[in-house]
Amino acid sequence: MNRPINNKRLSFIKPWHALAALILFNLLIAALIGDNFGAAWDEPSYYIYGERSLDAYIRGLSGLDLIPKKHIYFIDLRYYGPFYAVVGKLTTDTLTFVFKSWSYADIWHFVNFSFFQAALISLYSVAKRFMNSWAAFGIVLLFSTQPLLFGHAFINPKDIPFMTFFLASIACGFIMVESFAGKNRTIDSAGTELQASNLAVRYNLVAAILFGLFVFSIVGKDVIAAPIGWAVSFVYNSPPDSTWSRLFSMLANRADQLPVESYIHKAVNSKIEQILIVAVFILITANKIISGYKQNNKDFFSKFFYQIDLQLIFKILMAGVVLGLATSIRLLAPFAGLLILGYSLLTSGRKSLPSLIYYFSIAALITYLTWPFLWDKPIYHLIESFQVMRSFPFNGAVRFMGDNFASSNLPWTYIPTLVSIQITAPVIILSLIGFIISLWKSIKTPGEGGKFLVIYSWLLVPVGLQIILHSSVYDNFRQFLFILPPIFILAGMALETILKRINHRLINIALSILFLAPGLIGIISLHPYQYIYYNRFIGGLRGAAGNFETDYWLTSYREAAVYLNENAPTSASILAWGASSNIADHAREDLLVHLIVWDFSSDDIPEVYDYAVITTRFDNHLFLFQNAETVFEVRKDGVLLSVVKKLK
Repeated sequence: MNRPINNKRLSFIKPWHALAALILFNLLIAALIGDNFGAAWDEPSYYIYGERSLDAYIRGLSGLDLIPKKHIYFIDLRYYGPFYAVVGKLTTDTLTFVFKSWSYADIWHFVNFSFFQAALISLYSVAKRFMNSWAAFGIVLLFSTQPLLFGHAFINPKDIPFMTFFLASIACGFIMVESFAGKNRTIDSAGTELQASNLAVRYNLVAAILFGLFVFSIVGKDVIAAPIGWAVSFVYNSPPDSTWSRLFSMLANRADQLPVESYIHKAVNSKIEQILIVAVFILITANKIISGYKQNNKDFFSKFFYQIDLQLIFKILMAGVVLGLATSIRLLAPFAGLLILGYSLLTSGRKSLPSLIYYFSIAALITYLTWPFLWDKPIYHLIESFQVMRSFPFNGAVRFMGDNFASSNLPWTYIPTLVSIQITAPVIILSLIGFIISLWKSIKTPGEGGKFLVIYSWLLVPVGLQIILHSSVYDNFRQFLFILPPIFILAGMALETILKRINHRLINIALSILFLAPGLIGIISLHPYQYIYYNRFIGGLRGAAGNFETDYWLTSYREAAVYLNENAPTSASILAWGASSNIADHAREDLLVHLIVWDFSSDDIPEVYDYAVITTRFDNHLFLFQNAETVFEVRKDGVLLSVVKKLK
């Protein structure tokens, strides 16, 4: 007879033990299969971006000027922060001594997947605030076994790292805000210390504002330079007998010999605004110490520094740094900060304002320091990046529901539909149940409504803005992978409720296997093309073929290269449509693989090529070289991904 679950038997096994085991298992799997994946078509340019950004870091630390064409204006990648590109390059270069037989792209794929494990830790940390620890581990397991994410975790050096750091920003933000609430409760319960603590809070607010202004004098230097230049020009051009002119003559020995531009340059470089901010801080601090000491004598210092909490300082610093690094990957990251801001104000009120100012100031400074594109004109280039990211210039068509659309004119159902058919069916069903449960819990316990609001906003606001603003989206919804964690958190709430209600060991095990099975089957059956996964709601990959995008990153070209290695004659000339890196990196040395050719027709191509490798994306395999013989097809689950045509 089956008995209810006895937790005592497994009490020595903690959820974090299981999480650590999962991560180690994932890394082992990555070490075994990491060299199986084809490279995304734009990976080579990303590697170059990492190399050039690292050189920019080195030159910046050495006080050397950057070379704009090399370090700043590098195609459209300058609009993405380079932090992960640099870290990935350094890690990949280090691991070349470990994976000696792997290609450079293969090692990058291992590094990408390794960093993805941090997303599992962050998701577990966030999920524990909504469910018990074992349920949190359960949804991490579901998250980790999603074919879509599993595939992207190897080959996507942009969206997966951003999702990882966005998740980490939310996790660190939650930890920071909970420290605010705990500190406020401690202060409010200590009545004898309340007056001193209020004095410290007011001082901390002023100090935080000054710190924020000091940071802005760095990250907003191009904005500050304009009024400084206007002020210097005004004084410089004042009538000779005016007070301003006499004052200027006293400060400038050669006021009539140098052009105004020289004085503007000197004024901007003098950092006078930073000097004023530091001076004000010293004055208010000295005044507070002196007046407080006179009133309270020996007890003053203990009361004045009552609220100093090194753990809280560390948590603010960590949260700010992580948010800044996330922003230095993609400009959408401050949205995580806004979610934490809202949560903090709902739970701690205005008392958290000083800490929040420090939090955002640290994030802004870290973003600036790690993004060379911002070093020259921070605010101007930040606005430019935002405008480009809002309407990224993607000229290709987007296949959706059997039709082709412009990336900026998609149906409002685009992202919701793709999410519902590219995540495994059990997660979609569980998340809908979890949404109802979360609404009930938020009504039953209004005090916890803030954290539920974070989850709802995290999921709905980005999608809503995309629908309203008609922002460009392409390659399915890979730019929006960061909205998936809330779906899994909602699913986890349903999972916890269901397993608690049943409370039967064998049935719970069977249900868990049932929930995990679609993802595991997809990972195995679609290898190494897991990122083109579609669930049974649409009929799997076969049901999606022709109606939705499949191998939009041309990773199947690696398999085509294997065929060419085995069948192409010596010194054969290969034409690759869209991308050549997968073929060039894995082809025989004698084969002549030509560089990217994106926009061409068969009539434009001279008859000098022996083979052409063509993707099925945009149906190019049907229109290009129609009379040529198709000698090889790359298929997965019966779906055609790319072809090799023999031209001679």
